[in-house]
Amino acid sequence: MPETTAPEVNEAPGPQFIAGVRFATGIQDMGGIEVAQLLAYHVPPRLAHESVERINAGMARLAGAMNLGPHDDRPPYIGHRIRMRAGLPWLDYGHDTYRVRVAASFDWVRLVRTGKPVRVYVLFDPLDAGADQATLGEHAVDCFNRGAMRWGTTYHV
Repeated sequence: MPETTAPEVNEAPGPQFIAGVRFATGIQDMGGIEVAQLLAYHVPPRLAHESVERINAGMARLAGAMNLGPHDDRPPYIGHRIRMRAGLPWLDYGHDTYRVRVAASFDWVRLVRTGKPVRVYVLFDPLDAGADQATLGEHAVDCFNRGAMRWGTTYHV
């Protein structure tokens, strides 16, 4: 029987995993500088092969593939990860072939196109896809406080 090896932490997850990732965007004023925010989280396990542990590991791989840093350090510059094509934002999440189209408001897109920073957050713990803004905010704070997230800063090219 051939040996199987676990994927490297910096190897981006494939499109099957990314299909369960949800993205939320927002704009935050950080001391007079507007920062576009992009938050990524995975929905809870739905299929027989999914588990919270596998989701956590997949989100850690996603964070590693984008070179995101630990929550208790300054968010590192992660290269040019956001690209605008035909007026729509796409995220280069580190996969050799695939990119992710990010649904975002006109204000978010406008801000990103002006060259303002984009702070990317990857939360390891799953959250329901239908979570409202308050629940998502509480979940992000909880993940931050427990170290169950990674972050970084990018700019549109």
